Amino acid sequence: MEFFEPADIVVYIQGRGMVLKEKSLLAVDIISKKIVAYGDEAERIVGHQTDSINIISPLRRGIIVDYCAAVHLFQHFLMKAWGKKLLFKVPIAICVPKGLTEVEKKAVEDVMYQVGAKEIFIADIPIERLLKELPVAKNWQKIKIFIGITKNEPKHYIAEQLSDILNYAKQEGISVEEIKELF
Repeated sequence: MEFFEPADIVVYIQGRGMVLKEKSLLAVDIISKKIVAYGDEAERIVGHQTDSINIISPLRRGIIVDYCAAVHLFQHFLMKAWGKKLLFKVPIAICVPKGLTEVEKKAVEDVMYQVGAKEIFIADIPIERLLKELPVAKNWQKIKIFIGITKNEPKHYIAEQLSDILNYAKQEGISVEEIKELF
């Protein structure tokens, strides 16, 4: 399995500040298909897992690539951050990486509705900036939960993209020298 650098998920609760920051990882038992660890706990298993445990990230470069796994991941994180199951639907703001297509944003929106959001507000700015600008923004005061899909080291994302390009070029018989010329 090819492993990609997971996104960091941060959750802020209005009035409490940042309550969670974990990796977007799941450890899944291959036989039972049950999730055995989430986030940072799943990350600690990397390199120590048995053949029956698969470590996955339902997000790739901050984009949802596995819808069902993303629902489980965000449900777990929200329950952990909120302190209990969301018994009522609340407005949620989610900060996503810049450049997401409308389809990719729709997938994020659908996941958030699935995990219990009443309304979804999507911003493609860093969560820190959103929280700083929040007091002057209209309609944002009613939001109770803020989620950021972020990456502390964007160089890892660039390395992943370059790796994808080089792998594709290799499949198509294009040399590294030809790739360098394109850049």
